[in-house]
Amino acid sequence: MSSRMIVSLSVSALLHGLILAQPIVIFAKKVLEEAPPVRVRLVSIPQEFLAVPKDGGARPERDQEPALEEGVSFTAEGGVATGYLDRLKIKIFKVWEYPEEAILRGEEGKVSIEFVLNEKGELVDIGVVKSSGSPRLDKAALEAVAEAQPFGPLEETGVGKTLKVTGLFAYVLD
Repeated sequence: MSSRMIVSLSVSALLHGLILAQPIVIFAKKVLEEAPPVRVRLVSIPQEFLAVPKDGGARPERDQEPALEEGVSFTAEGGVATGYLDRLKIKIFKVWEYPEEAILRGEEGKVSIEFVLNEKGELVDIGVVKSSGSPRLDKAALEAVAEAQPFGPLEETGVGKTLKVTGLFAYVLD
């Protein structure tokens, strides 16, 4: 008789738990559905944006820049292997996030940063070269690089004791 009571109480407790949990699940689902989707994908910087014209002229003016496309791109000074930059890009991309407050405020823009890695691939120096105009977006780019390090030893890349990398982070809301 006591085993019947224990089974009945267990079943009753389980049913009550499920009934009480249902509003929480419905609320969570509603909140997740209302959250704005944030699409982030890897892109490359167009060559005409990176390269200084052969005639020695200046880079394209701001109004002549290619259309803002979301993603991250990196270039390095010296003869660093493409595979190293690809690994660096992937590590940073995995931790890079569009700040939620910036999304809510509708902030978009490009931030250009420069950072230096030591021979172990650890971050030695970092700074903003050209701001996006949003401190939140600039900070998110800097934090992504800092969080993604170390990037692996430079010996395998064939460069010297340090590597200077320029990164472009483009934030675009759809």
